[in-house]
Amino acid sequence: MHKTGIFNWYGYVLPFEERIKQIKEANYDYVMLWWEDEDYPEHIDRRDLIKIVRSYNIGLDNVHLPYEDVNLLWSEGSGRQNKADEIKRMMNECRSCGAETVVMHTTRGINITLNESSGYKSFSEIIREAEKIKLKVALENTRMLNYFSFILREIKSDYAGLCYDSSHDFINGQSCGKLLDEYRDRLLCVHLSDCDGTDDRHWIPGKGIVDWKKIISIIMETDCKSLSMETYPSDTEKNLSSVEFLKTARDALMDVIKLHD
Repeated sequence: MHKTGIFNWYGYVLPFEERIKQIKEANYDYVMLWWEDEDYPEHIDRRDLIKIVRSYNIGLDNVHLPYEDVNLLWSEGSGRQNKADEIKRMMNECRSCGAETVVMHTTRGINITLNESSGYKSFSEIIREAEKIKLKVALENTRMLNYFSFILREIKSDYAGLCYDSSHDFINGQSCGKLLDEYRDRLLCVHLSDCDGTDDRHWIPGKGIVDWKKIISIIMETDCKSLSMETYPSDTEKNLSSVEFLKTARDALMDVIKLHD
């Protein structure tokens, strides 16, 4: 049986622990987290999130680091070093709490010129820290693939790889699976969802234009441990309860998996 997972936020305003409980009851094997404190309905320190997940006997796929101001990593001066240090602190927090993989964006925005020399320096530091603490860093494909590919091409490490986002890859003429094929040997984790080719809709698999037969076939040839989704209800699914949506999403994922089987 193929392992499945989902991001802990799936479009419903519920307490964190209730979301984890529902994910477990919907028969997912893994959950993905965002590294930030929870504030509804009460404060939960981010360093307690993994402990709560494990109390429900569900696996942790990865932890997504915040990407606000990530372009500072490509700048010159103290802002670059401060941002790199901040990310390394978060990496150490995640590792000390038991995470094995974190997800990062390399850039934010589109059609921006960035300093490759500064970016290389920043990500070299980050990956050296990853090697030191034995934490894998999965770089997610976003919109400026030239900088993303530059980092993966220039920094070779067992602790640096790809987090493949299927929706991002099928928006506005992105690679449509070519990137996944190129970096299949470095695939660490996935964010699976569907889209209409225009916007990052986070639809459940099968509702949009993603070539699932191609994508699933490539993923199945890798060591990726979980087919994990980052998905929310579409307009036609907002009448579903949170439990119904989780089951609907998992059923849709199993349907596209069958395209490979």
